[in-house]
Amino acid sequence: MPERDLIDILKNVDYWTNFTRHFGPLSGSDPKLERATERYLLTLFTYGCNLGPYQAARHMRGLATAHELSFVNRRHINLSKLNAALVDILNRYHVLELPTFWGKGTSAAADGTKYDLYEQNLLSEYHIRYGGYGGIAYHHVADSYIALFSHFIPCGTWEAVYIIDGLLKNSSLIQPKTLHADTQGQSTPVFALSHLLGIKLMPRIRNWKDLTFYRSDKNTTYQHIDSLFSDSINWKLIKTH
Repeated sequence: MPERDLIDILKNVDYWTNFTRHFGPLSGSDPKLERATERYLLTLFTYGCNLGPYQAARHMRGLATAHELSFVNRRHINLSKLNAALVDILNRYHVLELPTFWGKGTSAAADGTKYDLYEQNLLSEYHIRYGGYGGIAYHHVADSYIALFSHFIPCGTWEAVYIIDGLLKNSSLIQPKTLHADTQGQSTPVFALSHLLGIKLMPRIRNWKDLTFYRSDKNTTYQHIDSLFSDSINWKLIKTH
């Protein structure tokens, strides 16, 4: 296959989606930048690759200065604009034929990846299992192999707390109803919320023997799995809270 340049790929994606239209001054007025689209794509490359403006400017041979890249990032791009651009890309990806051979976008998986961070950081925590300070990048990936939502969470947090966020904040055309996860994706409140929101939560669960399974009431029995249940639901408690 021929070599492809990442900036050329960004330019090609913008041609088909026009996602850079979401970027601009916070006032909402038209950008006064010369070659605004080019500046936006170079800035996305700079910060998306974690180069930083000064390092990127050294390799751009006069296309943009470090100040110009930093200025665009501070004044023309923010989280809400990036999320709006992301929706355009997701929707365009969804109409392509190739991803449909992998999945229909009806299910997704959630998992976290640890990234090293400086200790002097509000998000940084020591991760016992992996060792070292960092944060967790928590991703929701559809069965058509596209990342729907990602955000950073602290290392010490039980991931189930954040597992529904990725589906609720996803405003693209890809709307999974089934969500897979590892053991970190399960907890009793999250199962209840998922059921109320119409989400089929299917995490892997380890240490079954340590979990408490609840009957709907103490007189209910199950033919094959009755021995698993050791308690019944306190409906009065749920109603109270």
